[in-house]
Amino acid sequence: MSGGSPLNVCFTQISTVSALYYGQYQDYATSYEYFRRVELYNSNVSTLRGNGDTNATYWKFNTSEDLTYYRQGGFLFATYWNYTTPVQKN
Repeated sequence: MSGGSPLNVCFTQISTVSALYYGQYQDYATSYEYFRRVELYNSNVSTLRGNGDTNATYWKFNTSEDLTYYRQGGFLFATYWNYTTPVQKN
């Protein structure tokens, strides 16, 4: 993605729709980063499992708050980058 980090692009687009309070921005930034981290982790595990490592395990959410951040981050991706498919798990 050109034109800066995806986070900056995302929040530039959001800010053109309506102003965000600082707390909302922080919540969205946390959600975005959490979603990105989980997807990257699961992508790496998928690669390992595809190469025969059956001990590699996918991300496990520790709290309902973690799952909420992940879902909200996924919504931001789907809304602002047309990202609709999570990692294909092997």
